[in-house]
This record gives sequence, structure tokens and C-alpha cells, in this order.
Amino acid sequence: MKILNKLVYLKNVELLSENGLLLKFDNLPIWRSNQFNIYFTDRHHDYYECIFIYFKKNILNYHMIFKSLIGEQLYIEISNHLLNVWYAKYFDHIEDRNTVDNLEEIEVFNFKFEKIEKTAQDWKNEYTSLEKTYLDLLAGK
Repeated sequence: MKILNKLVYLKNVELLSENGLLLKFDNLPIWRSNQFNIYFTDRHHDYYECIFIYFKKNILNYHMIFKSLIGEQLYIEISNHLLNVWYAKYFDHIEDRNTVDNLEEIEVFNFKFEKIEKTAQDWKNEYTSLEKTYLDLLAGK
């Protein structure tokens, strides 16, 4: 098994032409989720780990499933042109490993892994989200 991503928080999902999806991963959590982040590395990375996946079949259902998983901790594996998506929080113990429902052994045509640098707007969005969460906590929401 070869996992493609080291950063685990799914941050964004985009449709690509020719039956594809772009998955962007980060090591910063979505600030509104109340989960402790055990996946921090030495520092916050200034890039996203991006996986471009091109499917053999229509992807609209997969697009909606991935959109619903934004903020989750996931690992992506593609082996022998088959996609598997694993929940990262269950991954350390083989007996607890759990694939994401409806995202197991899906045929893919092609894929590409690439690191894409975060823009100033990306950092601003992270800060704004963190600031809103902090102010909500102060207000007791």
C-alpha cells in the first residue's frame, strides 16, 4: 500500500475537465471542527499537497462525497488503478483501518501528485477562520 499524501486535512475539492477531481490537503485543521490535531509537522507548510485524479466513470457522485469530507483527516491510496480513501484517525491500527464509504476500489484512469504553494489569500482565509472561531469562543457561542 502506497499512501500519496502526508498532509491529512482535506481542504478543498475542485472539478477538473476530462472527468477529474483536484483534492487539496493541508496540515491545518478546519478551525470549526473541535478535533485535536495530532498530525502537525515541524511547522505549518506553505503549500498544499494536491492530488489530481481522473476517473474512468462519471465522477459527479464522487465529487459530492469528497465535498462532504472537507475537514476530515484522510489518506489517499491509488494502487493498480484503484482508488481507496482511508480515515487517517483510524489508520495507525490495522484492525481499526476504515475506508470511507463509497470510496473503495474505484477505477481511475490517471492521477498526479503535486505541491502547490499557498497564496496570500489562502493564509488570509485561514487567519480569518481562526479569528472567527476565537471570537465565537470568547462570546460563549
